[in-house]
Amino acid sequence: MKHIDTSIPLKKDKLLEAALSLMLAKGYHGTTVDEICVQAGVTKGSFFHYFKSKEDVGKAAIEQFERLQLHFIAEAGLNGIHDPLEKLHAFLDFFSEMASNPDSPSSCLVAVMTQELAETSEVFRALCEEKLLNNTKLLKSIFDELSLTTPALKLDGQQLADYFFSTYQGSLILAKARNDREVIKCNIEYFRQYISCLLNNH
Repeated sequence: MKHIDTSIPLKKDKLLEAALSLMLAKGYHGTTVDEICVQAGVTKGSFFHYFKSKEDVGKAAIEQFERLQLHFIAEAGLNGIHDPLEKLHAFLDFFSEMASNPDSPSSCLVAVMTQELAETSEVFRALCEEKLLNNTKLLKSIFDELSLTTPALKLDGQQLADYFFSTYQGSLILAKARNDREVIKCNIEYFRQYISCLLNNH
């Protein structure tokens, strides 16, 4: 029987994990291919076997970060909630609880890449735009469901979802600057109060 080298996908996964970790901590420009290889424990030759360039692994890291985010959010169990208002509160509760979890991400790779590369690389700008829009899809769908139950509200689901994630991303920056994640929870609660005011006025 022919021997199958099961280390091949493992090497690629290690390189991707290392790239994601380093780029989150140091940014794209601050991370080198050599550093990625050292952290992954993989040779530079292996790196170029799986990735054509640093840009290639950077794009793959963004894709991987999105997959991890979707997996993380799936743990909130929102699919089992049918009432849109209840689902909205569960969504906000989940993000608030993440703020209290020291193991949850303290920054967003897509946001890091956007700040660093959007003005110099159209490839990365477009990819980051796509991923940031994807981030809003679940919350937009919740607001759209809520609008259907109360047509007089005339909620703009996309605008509200954009507002939440703009608040959340900004809160991540403040939390790092102050070394205090409590600001994330506080701002989520202010967003919740804002939505409650919209609902109570109709």
